[in-house]
Amino acid sequence: MISQLLFAGASSLALLFSFSSLSGQHIRAQKCGFGELGLSLSKQSGPQNRDLDFLDESIVSPSGEFRIHFTRTGTHAVVGADVTGTPEFVQEAAIAADSAYTILVGELGFLPPLPDGNIDGPELDIYIKNWGGSYYGMTYFGDSAPSPTYLVVDNDYAETSYSTSGLNALRVTIAHEFFHMVQLRYAYPFDPVSSNVFWYEISSVWMEEKCYPEINDYHAYVADNFRQANFPDLNDASFGFAFSYGHGLFGQVLDQEYGTSNGKHIMLDIWENLSGNEATDNLETVLSSDTWNSSLTDALGNYALYNVFTGSRTIPNQYYPDALELEEVNTMEYPIPIDYTASFDFSLDAFGISFRKFTIPGSNNFYTKGAGLDPDQRAFLTYHSPTVGSSLKSAVEHFWIPCTNVNSADYLIFPLINGNREQSSSFSLEFEPSTIGLEDAIQTLWPNPSTLQNGMIHLNIILSEPGTIKFKIYNILGQAIHQKESFRSEGIYILDVRLPQNTPSGIYFIQLFAGGKVMSRKFTVL
Repeated sequence: MISQLLFAGASSLALLFSFSSLSGQHIRAQKCGFGELGLSLSKQSGPQNRDLDFLDESIVSPSGEFRIHFTRTGTHAVVGADVTGTPEFVQEAAIAADSAYTILVGELGFLPPLPDGNIDGPELDIYIKNWGGSYYGMTYFGDSAPSPTYLVVDNDYAETSYSTSGLNALRVTIAHEFFHMVQLRYAYPFDPVSSNVFWYEISSVWMEEKCYPEINDYHAYVADNFRQANFPDLNDASFGFAFSYGHGLFGQVLDQEYGTSNGKHIMLDIWENLSGNEATDNLETVLSSDTWNSSLTDALGNYALYNVFTGSRTIPNQYYPDALELEEVNTMEYPIPIDYTASFDFSLDAFGISFRKFTIPGSNNFYTKGAGLDPDQRAFLTYHSPTVGSSLKSAVEHFWIPCTNVNSADYLIFPLINGNREQSSSFSLEFEPSTIGLEDAIQTLWPNPSTLQNGMIHLNIILSEPGTIKFKIYNILGQAIHQKESFRSEGIYILDVRLPQNTPSGIYFIQLFAGGKVMSRKFTVL
């Protein structure tokens, strides 16, 4: 029996919890009826009697996949019911459903929702009723997966509780809810743990943006997330998964950073492997597979970085397409003591994301590096200036990075993440004034191992005096395969070294000659 409600809609809230919206204390419509509310609504979800028989008319969508049920009379009358022929609202519901089907099933390769056994015809059912401003829509489903489903949406989206109104609200609701219908073909949201619901919501909010990038109903929930001093975890259940709607941005990051590999989209790969698994475990497994060669930590690092460059910090044509329309993420602020060495120690909760902002008291050059960093932590150095704008400088590592030509209008933001889902992690950021003592050294070489596809290795070096530097690359037999020289003044540099074409896989050595010293590093080419 269809006996549950799936969390629904990018503008919905979990359980009975409500946030105030961007416009004061205005209460948003809820779309989520799980828990106590779901039990009371289960009575109307029986497959033989959905208690929607007052919807006395229906049309079939142009594709033939959906039947849209509506009425012209009474409380549940669809907007525009007085017209001759099919009301525009009903026609647009059919078009939106077909569009979502085309993108998700036709283009991305997902399985279509499970048929419901010919209830109200062979088509997938969408019912239009008056939710009275309480919900955007609801997806009903059974107590296991795969499960037949059906969808109920509002009849006009005219109430002030909807962040988006009218046809636009209808469109994103159907896009969101249709993905819920598809999700029930793959996995049950409460198996093996109830916290998996967060992934259903993140995915469906991503689907809204995939179908309708010009409609940004979910932005209000992004704002709720961005206002938190410590960013809510992806699977934070503190408010009944309410933050998951704002985390729909994570789905956009996965789409943009990973996209499609070997003919399969990252989102499809994740859903095909979800059944019976905890959702974050599944994300780690899929991302670290040979197909994607990444990790959940790397994906979270990108997510944190994307979230820095919104609002006035937006970099045109980078990161989120609608970044300029998003609020700026909240930060914890610290002044940098330029005149003396300083270290800032941080502790980040398990699976945590936090944003630290460092202001610059004056026009000074300085150096920064991370200490105690491990593979589950990432920090990125960013600048901002009202005249130049924002820019990503580099990742913060164990070596000194110069911050030059900065002034009091600039600031640094470090988006920090802890990819460990079990325990907190500690690390620190260090700052040194421009009088840092220099000594000839290779601080680090990356990436190691390298690949010919990347074709480049990078050396971070410190030179204590100006002069000519020369480097040579040797293979395991001691044969020089590449060399180059150039003049550099004293300071800290990142040298880009392009590997010769057709370099065989194996172990190599790079030697750097500078200031009468020879420095060397070993690296591997795959």
